Amino acid sequence: MSNKIFENNGLFKGNTRSLLYATILLSISLILSYIENLLPFSIGGYGIRVGIANIVTIVALKTLNIKVSFIINVLRIGIIGILFASIIRFILSLSGFLLSFAVMVIMLKYLNFSIITTSIFGGVTHNIAQIISLSFLLNNIKILILIPFYMIIGIIAGAVIGVLSDMICKKITLLYLNKE
Repeated sequence: MSNKIFENNGLFKGNTRSLLYATILLSISLILSYIENLLPFSIGGYGIRVGIANIVTIVALKTLNIKVSFIINVLRIGIIGILFASIIRFILSLSGFLLSFAVMVIMLKYLNFSIITTSIFGGVTHNIAQIISLSFLLNNIKILILIPFYMIIGIIAGAVIGVLSDMICKKITLLYLNKE
C-alpha cells in the first residue's frame, strides 16, 4: 500500500488530529491490556498471553512515525505496569517490547515486510527477550530451555495479531481516503 496515510512521516503529521489519533490509540491499547490482564491464560503453569494490545503497536507503526509509536507503547507499558503489574512483570514487558519494537521498525519501515510477517517476528522476538530477561532476573540459565516453546507461541500469537492489525490498517486507509 503506497498511499499517503502510510508515509514514513505518519498519519495526520504535526497537528491536533495527530495528537487525538495517538491518544485514541493509547487509550485503546490500555483497554486491551486491561482486558488481557483480567483473562490470564496459562499452559502448564506458564503464563501465556496473546498480546492483543500489540494490535495497537502494529497499527501505530504503520500509520504514525516511529517516535510517536514508541511513546504510545512506553506509556502503555508504564501505566499498566504501575496499575497492575509487579516489577518483574514490568521489566519483562519492557524488555520484550524494546527488542520486538526494534525488529518490527526495521521490518515494517525499512524493509517493507508485510504486517503479518512483521507481527510474527515481533511476537517471537518479544518472547525471546522476555525469557532471556527472566533468566537474568532469576539467575537461572535453565529457563532458556523454554525458548523453543515460546517461539511457537510467538508465531501463533504474532500471526493472529498480524491478521487483525492488517484488517484494521486496511479499514483505516479506506476511512481516511474517503474523508479527503
